Amino acid sequence: MKNFTKLMLTLVLALPSAGSANATKVYADLSKLSNGPVSTWDGATSTMTWTALSNNMISNFDYAAGNYRACTAISITVSNLNNAVGIRLQIKANGQEKLLALNGEGTFTKFLTDDFGFTAADLTKVEWIRLLGSTWGDSHTIDAEHPASAVISNVYLEQPTRTLDVNLSKMAASEGNATWDSSTNKFAWTGTWSNAITLPGLSGVLSSFTNVSYEAVAGTCDHFRILVYYSNGAPQTTYQASVGKKNIALQDMGVATENLAHVSSIKVSGANDMNGDITLNRFSLEGPLVNYIEKTTVQVAPEGVTDLNGMTGADNNKWSIAYPLTAGDGTQFGGNIDGDNRSVNIEDYEYLIFVVSDASNNAKAGLRVFVSTESSSDNSTRAILYPHPVADYNSVSDWTEQSFITAPGNYIVKISDYPLLRGVKNLAYWQGSAGTISISQAYLGSGTPVVPTEDVVLVGTEALADANATCFDVTSLTETGLSYNPANPNALFLSNAGQMTNTRNVIVGNTCANLVLTDGHPFKAPKDFTATAATYTTTLNATAKAGTLVLPFNAALPEGVTAYTLGDVANGKVKATSVDAIEADKPVLTNGEGEKTFTGAGVAVAATADEAVANGALGGVYQNTNITSGYVLQNQNGNVGFYRVAAATTVKPFRAYLNTQNADARISIVYDGDEETGINRTENGKLDIESGVYDLQGRRIDGQWSTDNGHLTKGIYVKNGKKHIVK
Repeated sequence: MKNFTKLMLTLVLALPSAGSANATKVYADLSKLSNGPVSTWDGATSTMTWTALSNNMISNFDYAAGNYRACTAISITVSNLNNAVGIRLQIKANGQEKLLALNGEGTFTKFLTDDFGFTAADLTKVEWIRLLGSTWGDSHTIDAEHPASAVISNVYLEQPTRTLDVNLSKMAASEGNATWDSSTNKFAWTGTWSNAITLPGLSGVLSSFTNVSYEAVAGTCDHFRILVYYSNGAPQTTYQASVGKKNIALQDMGVATENLAHVSSIKVSGANDMNGDITLNRFSLEGPLVNYIEKTTVQVAPEGVTDLNGMTGADNNKWSIAYPLTAGDGTQFGGNIDGDNRSVNIEDYEYLIFVVSDASNNAKAGLRVFVSTESSSDNSTRAILYPHPVADYNSVSDWTEQSFITAPGNYIVKISDYPLLRGVKNLAYWQGSAGTISISQAYLGSGTPVVPTEDVVLVGTEALADANATCFDVTSLTETGLSYNPANPNALFLSNAGQMTNTRNVIVGNTCANLVLTDGHPFKAPKDFTATAATYTTTLNATAKAGTLVLPFNAALPEGVTAYTLGDVANGKVKATSVDAIEADKPVLTNGEGEKTFTGAGVAVAATADEAVANGALGGVYQNTNITSGYVLQNQNGNVGFYRVAAATTVKPFRAYLNTQNADARISIVYDGDEETGINRTENGKLDIESGVYDLQGRRIDGQWSTDNGHLTKGIYVKNGKKHIVK
């Protein structure tokens, strides 16, 4: 299959892997309102007055026509109603006008979809939003002698956002000619160069963020700089910042979107024209909680055809080409065409089709297809054929007659009379060809000519390429047969029935037919749902002989795996109590080795909490999470236990940490109580079964459970009235 011409448009919900969610408020400028046919606006008092029951609109709010799909709601405050039951809001989007009455006084928040009834697709084409007076009905009098009025304030659209707040308490005290006072948040510099301090936590893939938000107060200087550095070789971005409460688009700062995936650091820097200081009270990155990506209409080559790129000539695969193939003046591909006998065998084919994606700048451009009846450098056996539109295939009588290509489309040339293809070349420059032809695909076929079919595919856009994107919403699309390939294999798709061709991790309504989770990648469920089948695959560490695990669904324990909950920490120890299965959102300690798959059927998955999920002393996470206190499981010199973190430590997805404050450097694990409960530790499976061993259900264990000369596999057993744990 080949991907061809790409035509854009769709949406994707990419939930954040870190940071908190809030909302950006896009306020209307009420000073820009003006009078309507039977209404007036007093900007000084924010009062709307109307003198008729109908046609009593005020001119539009100052929201420019365009795409408002990222907005979830509109809010407005109404007060001081006089001779009016309330006011009305009207929105025109995608050719539809929707009117909503807001009766009474107070602050009203109305959702653009649920309350107004627009779809996400409608909101890409908002034309205007305006204000109208209320109507009481024919029995009520509103006229010039009995006007109605209302005070309108605080009108804004809401856009859900994610925020990555910088922990300014972690700022370095000094760096170069700059200093930071964590007690006062004063940033000072004593030189106009090398006067920057790195903002902690702002590095790596930051593609999901669109704005910088900060609050700075002037000290001896009223301006400073923000510096952005990249790991992909792009030059640094320097932005001249002023004090105040600011929210600035990264694009307006000069930060290219493609470089946000390669941020090495962001620094706050002093001015370059004077020494001074400012107070920086807040600094964060913001981005839309709803990210829109594009769907692509992809042309797919028909079955049974041969890609011209795969043809092999007599001279070291001279047919290797890359799409899109651009044929400009003097361009040729394939054989040498003139002067030798290089060619490929095409006797099994009847036609050659070129999919032309761009020919918009052409006057008399075209393609020449060089064919031969014999493998010879003698040009007497050679012919030049010209492609025509596929629709003309049966009406063309002479394929050697010159034809031009002046528009995109599918062009065909009949080759059935010639067994050898020598090459392809554009029309000669001396014939006045001023432009180029971009070829998305070229293929050979037989029988009735067929052209590429179209399929809608979510491909390679920024959100899909974001390894931290956890959920995509395609329910507003009308197409079916959608497929996808997100960088995060654990990403979920919210879909309508029949939309997605790939049933892995697709939620239709509140059901996911097949939830497949992969270790090491983030996961976040945006809502509660049920998974008909659910699996999670990981490799348990044979060296550490223990691990931590948290899953979003109930799962059975695979063969060879034991699991334990952890109780309270006391005297440098934590008690591990065995469990028979994994409970959703209940982190556990595991024991086993090798690749294991945990499975569940008909299991409930709850919306993922932003904070760690707790089970006893364990806190489990589904995304990379930095912790600065607590304990992580490690094997240090053969001593497996929970070791106190000495610096910021990352806990990986589906793992857990010991969330406790303790003075001990290491907390030991006491399996099922060990000395407290009389359980005995038996290393390396060396528990002899000859004298009678039972499992915890009271069943006698015989030789079929033995894997090592009469010794048991890992687990907990009872022998002579005492419990034994076999490692």
